[in-house]
Amino acid sequence: GNAEEAKRYREASSTLIDTVHKCLGSPRSSDKIDAMKVDSSSPTGHVGLRIGKVNTRKVTDYGMGYDGQYWHYIDKWLLALSRSGQVDAGIRIAKSCFPAFFDAGDGSGFNGGIRWKLSVDSTAPPPLRSADASDDTLVALIVFSILEANRAGDTPSLANEIQQLTNALADYRPRVTDDPLGWGLEAMYDQFISGRPRTRTLAAIHPRALHPSHLSLPFRLYGAMIGAKIAGEAVAPPDKVDELIKLSLKHEKDATERGYEEHSSINRVMLAMCMLCPGALGKRPTDPTIVI
Repeated sequence: GNAEEAKRYREASSTLIDTVHKCLGSPRSSDKIDAMKVDSSSPTGHVGLRIGKVNTRKVTDYGMGYDGQYWHYIDKWLLALSRSGQVDAGIRIAKSCFPAFFDAGDGSGFNGGIRWKLSVDSTAPPPLRSADASDDTLVALIVFSILEANRAGDTPSLANEIQQLTNALADYRPRVTDDPLGWGLEAMYDQFISGRPRTRTLAAIHPRALHPSHLSLPFRLYGAMIGAKIAGEAVAPPDKVDELIKLSLKHEKDATERGYEEHSSINRVMLAMCMLCPGALGKRPTDPTIVI
């Protein structure tokens, strides 16, 4: 019974991956403003992945109103590909979009970093022509290192990209926020960093991040809960997270009965992920530990 169920989930995972690559890895239309850069070396046939926003224009905005390529979604997709066994696809997508997202700096002490957003054609909008080291750069190093550690056969190496990211992070120190989604991501990724440098500060501010008031925008709270489930009692009491899960399940039930809730899909996916944690998001024995 369990073997059959596992097979069914693996097949569903493969179908989901194929669908994402066909949809978000391709232009939304044949209109010139929707064109994506072609790359035959990428499994999608194009550079990067769109987020799929309803509104679109040739040059994306600096905020989150228009379609574009968002690094903090691509890095999570690359981790998902690694965990699903599609390391080759993950590496080829990473190598394809890295030159567009990465600013190599100017060679005079400015080390550069990952741009958080690009237009769908992989060009940087004016405010993002340059980028500095950030958590996007750090997460890129973590995810690229995981992909590289699982690389096999004739899959190309990410060693050069990993070295560039390491250089960009030479003077970077991981930051901490009490924004629930940011707090959760920091708690999640801290497990991959030597010494877990953010744990003490994350624990000190957990009451602000793990607060029921954040159910006003549920997926952000669920992000904090995911991080807390992964990091465990080092950052927050497990009983507190369990109580928030009960509240969240009631919230989603009530939302279903009302018939409509904005962001309902991402809300429920993230709550389900929280209940499965650490699951595929937890650090595995074969995952590298990042030293910064």
